[in-house]
Amino acid sequence: MLLVLALLGFYLCSLWLAFAFTLAQQALVQGVGLCAVAAVAALTLWLLVQTGFIEPWLSIALSGVIALPAFIIGLGLAMGGLLRITRQNRDWKYRLTCLGAGAPAILGVLAAFAH
Repeated sequence: MLLVLALLGFYLCSLWLAFAFTLAQQALVQGVGLCAVAAVAALTLWLLVQTGFIEPWLSIALSGVIALPAFIIGLGLAMGGLLRITRQNRDWKYRLTCLGAGAPAILGVLAAFAH
């Protein structure tokens, strides 16, 4: 539960941070870049396990500490940037982006307090 709440905090803070950037495109580009870096980190850990340099349990632990928070922060930045870009017209694209940005927060709260 504590890990899910920490990841939810990362997501919400990065979503808030995306609104603090000067340019909406800057938040979007940095979010996508951070998601790509997280994917490269996860791929590197997987390759290290496949070659036998590290144990699988260590790779899982490092993915949870490095790759997952980086991906969550990148997702928040990217969704915040998309919200800022699409809110200029307030059409169906904006509503769909609001739904997409709110879904991880709602699912995080549900997962944290599920018994």
